[in-house]
Amino acid sequence: METTAFPLKSSSFFKGYFVFFISLFLFSCGERIFDNPFDPQATVREFTVISVLDIPFALPRDLTWDGSSLWLIDEATDKLYSLNKFSGSVIRSLISPLSQTSGLIYDGSGLWVASYQSSYLVKINIISGEILRTINLQKGRITSLAFDNEKLWGYDRLSNSIYRIDQESGEILKSINNPGFSLGGMEFFDNSLWISDPNNFSIYKLSPDGILEATYSAPGQSPWGITFDGNYVWNVDLNQRIYQLSY
Repeated sequence: METTAFPLKSSSFFKGYFVFFISLFLFSCGERIFDNPFDPQATVREFTVISVLDIPFALPRDLTWDGSSLWLIDEATDKLYSLNKFSGSVIRSLISPLSQTSGLIYDGSGLWVASYQSSYLVKINIISGEILRTINLQKGRITSLAFDNEKLWGYDRLSNSIYRIDQESGEILKSINNPGFSLGGMEFFDNSLWISDPNNFSIYKLSPDGILEATYSAPGQSPWGITFDGNYVWNVDLNQRIYQLSY
C-alpha cells in the first residue's frame, strides 16, 4: 500500500512563528498589562520643577510652611530658619530646644520639633522660640513630623513606622508601615500623607491607612523635608537646594 507523505514545514516557518510570538510577548510586557494595579511602579509620576532655591545650610532636614514663609532645620547648627520662598534668603532664625533636630512642622499656632536622639516632641512659639508644650512618646526616635489639621504624624526610625499622635497626651493613635527603606520628610495634604525616601530617590503618596497611592521621582538625589503651601510642593535636598514642584 502506498503511503502518502506529508511534507514537513520548513525550519524558516518555525523560526518566523517563534519570532512573532516572542515579539508579541515582549510588546505586551512593555505595556505592563500583567502588572498589579497597586504596584507602585505602575503609577510612577514626575513632578514639574517650577523653581530651585540654592541654600547655604550644611545639613538641611525637615521643611514646613507657616502660611507666608518656609521653615527649615539645619542639623549642623540646630537652628530653625524662616526663608523667603522666592529667593531662599533668611528672614530670621530660632535656636532649637533639642539637639540633633530633624523633625519640624507648623500646626497653625506653633512649631513642633523632633530629634534623632529623643522620644520627646517640643512645641515652640514661632516668634520667640519659647517652649509651649512638651510630650514624651516614651518609645522610638521621631525624625520627621507632619500635621493633618487635627493630629500630629511622626516617623520612628527605630521601627521604620509612621505614627499618628495625639499632641495633647502623646498617645499613639495609629501606626502604619513606611513603604520605603528610609524617610527624610513628610507632609499631610490632599487627604494623603506624602513622604520622601532618600535611599530610593522617591516621594510616596499614602492614604491615611498606609495604602500606597502613587510614587513620584524626587527632583534631587537625596530628598529630605517636604511641605505644601496650598499650591505647590516644596522639597529640600541634601544637595543644598529646595525645589518648588507642581504635581
